[in-house]
Amino acid sequence: MMKKIERLISIVMILLQKEIVSASELSRLFNVSKRTIQRDMESLSYANIPVYAEYGPDGGYGLMNEYKFDKRLL
Repeated sequence: MMKKIERLISIVMILLQKEIVSASELSRLFNVSKRTIQRDMESLSYANIPVYAEYGPDGGYGLMNEYKFDKRLL
């Protein structure tokens, strides 16, 4: 089973590649609940990684564009 820190790093890598990723997609990918994904997003936010949520049928999570351009942070 993947550890939380590995999952968080993987989520950031995915968000660097895609504009928006739904909680459902992430929960399926990592075999965890949507609530776990929500907690992961909170953890990333506490770590000063600028994640944001878009609500609605096409919603999901994304990274602020400024962060995407500064990939040397990883």
